Amino acid sequence: MKMEHWDEKIVSMLNGNTGGQPADNYGVIPEEAGPDLTAPVVQIGDEPHTFVETELLDGAMRMLIPQTFKLMSKEMAKRKYPSEHRPSVIYTTSNARINIAINHTMNPLPEDELSDFKKAMIQMLRRTQKLTKWYGDHEFSINGKPVATCEFLTPAVNANLYNLILFASFEDRALMCTFNCTDEELDDWKPVALAMMKSIQFIPQKEGDESHE
Repeated sequence: MKMEHWDEKIVSMLNGNTGGQPADNYGVIPEEAGPDLTAPVVQIGDEPHTFVETELLDGAMRMLIPQTFKLMSKEMAKRKYPSEHRPSVIYTTSNARINIAINHTMNPLPEDELSDFKKAMIQMLRRTQKLTKWYGDHEFSINGKPVATCEFLTPAVNANLYNLILFASFEDRALMCTFNCTDEELDDWKPVALAMMKSIQFIPQKEGDESHE
């Protein structure tokens, strides 16, 4: 499996700084019951939210996303994710403090190599990111499709950023979905972030359809 340029691709999905090692050890994240995002209203902290099924990657994927989240403009994406390897799809709040980024890469990833891929990505994250806390990682399935996640905090200006990354093989290529928010929103949004990831539906594409980047 080729891992060339993955350092930059991973870092480009985040808003933290590089360098350093986390104080925490590896750990497996236990299953937790999350909110029902299909409910008419989901209370998150002091704010009610309605989640809508949103088509992503030209219809190749669907995900429940808060109705108030909007596609990040290209100008803001360039500022927030300076790397040319920035995610192809980014949904964000009006103040850009909570983000959902999707990147269907061109890197080959057979489904049976997902676990090894996750381990390699974790090693890379721990080597390249200045992590302030490592929550752990987990492997499970969504509608019968194997996926893997990891969760951690990275330092930013005047705050820490919570990151949840989901890895999957889709169309035999690596797919990464990242949720991040500041630690001020962490308690309210952490269970919601995982529930959003678990709402993902992968839509098989017909032969001849264009690839999704």
